[in-house]
Amino acid sequence: MTAGSAEGRCVACGVGVPAGAAVCPRCGTSQRMEACPHCGATAGATRDAEFRFRCDVCGGPRVPLDTKKMRRSGKEVTALKRAELARKGRAKNRAAAVFTGVALAGTIGILAIYGLLGVIGVVNPGLGFFLASLLTAGPLAALIAWFLARSREQAKEIVPALDEAWLSVAADVAAQIKGPVTARALTEALPIEEPQAEEMLALLEAHEIIRNDGSLTRMRIGASPDKPDLAAVEAEAEAEAEAEARAPGVTREKV
Repeated sequence: MTAGSAEGRCVACGVGVPAGAAVCPRCGTSQRMEACPHCGATAGATRDAEFRFRCDVCGGPRVPLDTKKMRRSGKEVTALKRAELARKGRAKNRAAAVFTGVALAGTIGILAIYGLLGVIGVVNPGLGFFLASLLTAGPLAALIAWFLARSREQAKEIVPALDEAWLSVAADVAAQIKGPVTARALTEALPIEEPQAEEMLALLEAHEIIRNDGSLTRMRIGASPDKPDLAAVEAEAEAEAEAEARAPGVTREKV
């Protein structure tokens, strides 16, 4: 559950914060204080160009909620951890590519200097030296290409994992919204704009979580096959009865 600032005060500097504000207007500290699924720290989440929101402590991707009233199922954690593993793997491969590139540049530099000294007659490098240099530079270049390819592959894993995590949280939110699930209702619970909420609604519908009219197609959070959500069942029964009553030419027999 989101732990926001108490009585509209910033969790860092104590200055008054408007209700629903994501950051402190004075110090800029995020007011979305939740336990990070990666580092476990209770910290805020800040907007990020690539990860949408990242933890203020470890930098891992997060899906914050803008309201205390909504509960999470925790199903998004697996997808977030996949995105975090891909992020770390990409960073490691990029660092390895840079390190190998430095080694390759050094090898080429030594080869060039030694060759120049051979041209002016200071040293006699010999064919063996050049062959050894080429055999060293070749594998290093291939290794750089492999590290960069791995980095690109891991980068491609981030967006699908983030989409899955956000869809999971949106499904949790939709299951707790009273009445039809609308874009406005999603924007009140999630830190997204209305166009993004419309896209999220389309994804929820595509995954058969909601219908075209915004009603749910699955049980709400807290329900189980043995103990279904009675409120949802009653609402569905009332909707069916109302639709039947409005249907032209249909009469109901009294029992």
